Amino acid sequence: MIFQTLTGQLSAVITLAIGTLLIVLYPIIHKENKYFAWFSLIMGIIVFLLLLWFTFGNDAIRFQILKYGLQ
Repeated sequence: MIFQTLTGQLSAVITLAIGTLLIVLYPIIHKENKYFAWFSLIMGIIVFLLLLWFTFGNDAIRFQILKYGLQ
């Protein structure tokens, strides 16, 4: 049970980190290639939206978050 919780938390953190990295790299990449920079920004936003959708789209997870918070 604890392994499943840790795996879920770790996958959420990794997904959040990848989305943040793609968005933060936008200004750096924009100096070299504006198309790849826009692609990176859009993919970062999509990763964030998918993480939110998977998290809050599941009734059980949404109930746990609303009842107990993000502990």
